[in-house]
Amino acid sequence: MIQRSSSTNSDGFDLSYEDLFPSETDADLALLEETTDSPMLEQERPRSPHTPQAPPSVRDSGLWTKVVLLAIASMLPILAIGAATYNFGAQELASRTRQTSDTRTSDPATERQKQKLLFTLITGTGALALLTGAIVAYLAQRSMRSAIDTSRPNLSQTVQETLSERLQVATTTFDNIYDKLSEEEIYASTVKDVRQVLELDRVIVYGLNESLKEVVVSEDVSPDWTPSIGAYIPDPCFETRYIERYRNGRVKAINDIYTEGLSPCYIEQLEALDVRGLVVAPIVSNDNLQGLLIGHQCAASRTWQDFEVQWFKQIAAQVGFTIANLKLSAKHESLQQQANTQVKWMQLFTETVQKIWTLDEPNEIFNTTVRHVRNVLDADRVIVYGLSEQAQEVVIAESIVPDWPSALSTHIPDPCFQARYLERYQKGRVKAIEDIYKANLSPCYIEQLASLKVKALLTAPIVQQDQLVGLLIAHQCYGARAWQEFEIQWFTQIAAQVGLALDKAQNLAVRPTEQYPVTDWV
Repeated sequence: MIQRSSSTNSDGFDLSYEDLFPSETDADLALLEETTDSPMLEQERPRSPHTPQAPPSVRDSGLWTKVVLLAIASMLPILAIGAATYNFGAQELASRTRQTSDTRTSDPATERQKQKLLFTLITGTGALALLTGAIVAYLAQRSMRSAIDTSRPNLSQTVQETLSERLQVATTTFDNIYDKLSEEEIYASTVKDVRQVLELDRVIVYGLNESLKEVVVSEDVSPDWTPSIGAYIPDPCFETRYIERYRNGRVKAINDIYTEGLSPCYIEQLEALDVRGLVVAPIVSNDNLQGLLIGHQCAASRTWQDFEVQWFKQIAAQVGFTIANLKLSAKHESLQQQANTQVKWMQLFTETVQKIWTLDEPNEIFNTTVRHVRNVLDADRVIVYGLSEQAQEVVIAESIVPDWPSALSTHIPDPCFQARYLERYQKGRVKAIEDIYKANLSPCYIEQLASLKVKALLTAPIVQQDQLVGLLIAHQCYGARAWQEFEIQWFTQIAAQVGLALDKAQNLAVRPTEQYPVTDWV
């Protein structure tokens, strides 16, 4: 009985004899013994090129012939002695018979003694010869069998070593896949290792997810055959007939495309890639069919062995598991990054608010705000656009990178603002524009922004005692900008704190001892 070995890779994915070889029969073991010389396993037995090796049945039959001949040879001396004894006894009895005849006296007792002597002699000689031959044959059989067992390799041990080596190959391949940091790297490593281990002409990953549907997303191919990377291979029957089967674990091995009853259109697609035999296994990640791992044999048809198909299936399963783990890790890292970002912006919010609330003059509040906001957002320009009675439609505060034109004290009238946007901003409207040329803005508004070299902007209202007193605006001039949600949220809360700081400064002139708490940023 072969001892079944198992191995576990670094990510806890257990490999066992049953995983790669699910059905152990005498035929399977015989097949594995025959495949010990497979080049895939890089095992070679020393063999003289000039001396043909007879099959085991022929060698065994020759040994048994020698045993039989030796037994017969050992019986010949016994038979010779018995024949001589019989001849001597027969002559003696004949002499006595002649004496009896001379006396003309018939002796019945002598006749009975003659017959008894002959029977005993023949029986004893035959039994002795057979016993001697049996003993010699038994001893010869034991001696020769011992020699055979000594000279013949231990087939069970060879098969066990073969299985252990295959498990080691699978484990190494799994480790190579698991170490990768992206789907592209996982696929590239997989197709390379699988083609090398199974000695295939081409191995591909056929994408089936939303972003790469019915496209060859990864490939490792022998230089003798046509590359298929990036090829779009539609299959109108796949969605309706096979996608659910592969999602449930279907594995298909085709020895020869011309003898498997495939549809003509499918054969035509395979012929375009010079395919004669193929094996297909699903890549499933979190119950979603990501793609298919496909091995192509192009030079000729191929009879796929059970252990090859099982190994191929396990590799595809490991690819899906690794992709799922990769996505989980990415999600965890994203959540961790969001948490770190939240803490960072909370700290920035607190620092900015503390500086604003230490000031008592509106101009100081505005100037401090635009300076800190520009540094935090790394914007090209930050302004306060006044909407109060004292500063109607005028830039009353600005912080700007020296490379861009200043807008301070610039009067920027907007005939549409009073009618369309004043009430919206007073109720808290916040507007983020990534690209002014793609935001469906009015031509006159685009012209005003273009005069200040603005490409993107972020606007939030400054409200004091329910009155809109201005707009806090950040400008990006070097190019378009995709404003992040946490940036918009932070910017909105800072504008709200400016309104509260203005309210506090106004009230301190009347009630200098009254304190206003800083609202929490949410």
